[in-house]
Amino acid sequence: MKDLESNMEIEYKFWAGHFSKQQFHSLLENAIGRKYEPKYVCSCDDYYTNSDNDSFLRYRKGGDRTELTLKQKREGNVVRKEINLDMSPNDDSSVVEFLSLSGYLKAFSVFKEAWIWDFDDCDVSYYILSDGRAVIELEALVYKTSEEGVKIIDTWAEKLECSQFQQESRSLFEIFTQELEAMCANDGCTSTRQQKCN
Repeated sequence: MKDLESNMEIEYKFWAGHFSKQQFHSLLENAIGRKYEPKYVCSCDDYYTNSDNDSFLRYRKGGDRTELTLKQKREGNVVRKEINLDMSPNDDSSVVEFLSLSGYLKAFSVFKEAWIWDFDDCDVSYYILSDGRAVIELEALVYKTSEEGVKIIDTWAEKLECSQFQQESRSLFEIFTQELEAMCANDGCTSTRQQKCN
């Protein structure tokens, strides 16, 4: 098996539907056989795009740090290239101006509340978007190959009975982009979504 290149992200995403955070917390504690309080984070993610349709930047503000992330699809949305840069030492206006001068335009913002359970091999999270929709996410942490990473999240998906939830193959960026484009189409918006739809 080929060694995995650096800065890869391997994750599954599921729509929680009407399954509440409290219900998921109970399910998780039953699965691991112990009490485990999650870390709580509230964040605002600003998404930026340029002419490269295969990648986008996320500027995350929340918790005790700010972070700039470049994401690029590789194998669907399960295995992706992801590079995270800590932007905490920089002020917000400098980061925004840097992105603008680099040719990136803000497309939209996503606000969410997240509860995160950290395990040795996987981060499990339950988050609620500002529109009320809830998502369960499993992200592999320690692996040498993409196959090994996928096996980790497969194991956690089975342990947490994720077959009862609807799996989502799109990233949040793709979900919101498609929804905004549909909204613009319905409203007769002909300008770029960065100018009119955010």
